[in-house]
Amino acid sequence: IKNAQEDVVAPSVALRRRRLLDLNMGIELERKTYKLPFYMEQNLVNWDNLERSVETRDTPIFWHVLKSGGSAIKLMYATCYQITSASESGAWIEREQQEALARQQAEEAGSERRRLEGEDQVSPMEWVQKTIIEQWQVWDESAEEAPDNQQQLHVVVAEDGRKYVNVDVTTMEGIARASRLDFASSGLADVIFTPLLRESAELLLDGDNHKGRMFAVFRSPVDRIVSLFYYLQQATWEPTYNPEYASMTIDEYAHSPLCESNWMVRSLVNKMEGPLEPSDIAIAKEIIRQKCIVGLLSEMDETIRRFHSFFGFENDEALTCARQNFAVAGGSQSNSHKHPKLDPHGETWQAIENKNMLDIRLFEYAIELWHEQGGWLQNENMFDQNRI
Repeated sequence: IKNAQEDVVAPSVALRRRRLLDLNMGIELERKTYKLPFYMEQNLVNWDNLERSVETRDTPIFWHVLKSGGSAIKLMYATCYQITSASESGAWIEREQQEALARQQAEEAGSERRRLEGEDQVSPMEWVQKTIIEQWQVWDESAEEAPDNQQQLHVVVAEDGRKYVNVDVTTMEGIARASRLDFASSGLADVIFTPLLRESAELLLDGDNHKGRMFAVFRSPVDRIVSLFYYLQQATWEPTYNPEYASMTIDEYAHSPLCESNWMVRSLVNKMEGPLEPSDIAIAKEIIRQKCIVGLLSEMDETIRRFHSFFGFENDEALTCARQNFAVAGGSQSNSHKHPKLDPHGETWQAIENKNMLDIRLFEYAIELWHEQGGWLQNENMFDQNRI
């Protein structure tokens, strides 16, 4: 019986091996034809390279594709794992703290002046506002005049205990400033969150002692774009907010030039305008195949557990916190928002789909990598499928 079973199983095993060999041969051919951008090749570690982890400290760098679960991941690491992040939050928090200090100093100065002069010709609030404006003018002028070597990177702490480096790595200007302040060698950030992967790989990392390990969460491009549209209709605080969104319908948006067109592929190959070539999707695929630890929004619980195991965050209490608060869409700590659903068979869906065919292909490829990486993690004993 055993021999008979082996005779039956052997052809399927041989077929799988042949398919794997064909796949690897195809990948090798693709590598010879399409080279990765220099700074991504040089400064990002291949995701399955575990040798550097023993002797070096590579920084996890999260490629934040908007409305794909990135805000939840960012908040998860700050609150459950209590590690120091670099995103946009540090710069915001530092400015809020400086404004609070300015108000306090203005109030104290106003009270002291009125006490010394014995007069109250100006109302307290008018004096406070006037003093704050004057103080900010002094600070702004000194900030503009101060060279980078007189500014310092440091960790700011929010009122709830979240820790961030005082930079904004979600904008080109903020990334350039962080680079001038020697962000890579500072060692302050335990993890980086940015939508600008290429720029961050070039300026926030270096190819010697401070490399990065890319990870990301992927979502169906059409679902993501629909969610982003409804979000940006109200998110006046976002840099990408456009007041035109507020008066548009989703159908008008889908057929307008404002609708996203293959943002993921364009971002990876640094071609935000103009037509895309077949080589562009090939390069984008190769980047995530070699460099990215893949997560899926539709599999957020397992995504969280994979990230936890891979990056060595062996804090079971933090993992429990993360799964309870961030694993379910619409959970208490998620950044999800309710909006009308789009008919996947309708004309509006098709219009968005037609504009994002390369992103859809990249997303489908990410799903393939998700399954392959899951098997690799189990084979390396880095991930327990049944872990609770």
